Amino acid sequence: MRDTVRTLTPPTGPEAFLHALCATLSPRLDRPVRLKFVAFPPGLDVSGITLARDEDYIVVVEDRAPDPHKFVIAGHEIGHIHYGTLDVHYPSGLPAAARRLLSRAEDDVPWDRVVAMATRSPAAAAAEAEWEAEECGLRLAAKFSKVVGPGAAGRMTQDTLTDRLSSSLGNIGGP
Repeated sequence: MRDTVRTLTPPTGPEAFLHALCATLSPRLDRPVRLKFVAFPPGLDVSGITLARDEDYIVVVEDRAPDPHKFVIAGHEIGHIHYGTLDVHYPSGLPAAARRLLSRAEDDVPWDRVVAMATRSPAAAAAEAEWEAEECGLRLAAKFSKVVGPGAAGRMTQDTLTDRLSSSLGNIGGP
């Protein structure tokens, strides 16, 4: 993990930080975690979704969300991955139409259409799974607001950033 953290040049923005976080978490999970920031279609009542494919997880975060909220959104989705509750919205898996669109080359994926399809789940959200994921997002935002963004405490050195990230990530799944 220290090697991943060392790729960041402090101060760094939330997007770069969250990409590095996903790269750091990938080896700890059953497949890689990729992160996308896209503008969600108007009228959706969600700001993040995880698309679970056989080869990876794609965490999609609303690009227009305020920076501090991006941590909560990404952390919430990472929480679903960590706790194994991605099926709370899709008991039978991601809709076939969304999977077909995701099989295209990265630059050809119509992210707004994929997000719209993937957020139209008929399944009711399980309250406990949603709360666990939300707690994960809130913990991530609280811990990393001290490292990235306007709430960052003073000028970070590379060693300070590495130590804080290592300390925080060691406990991302709970107390």
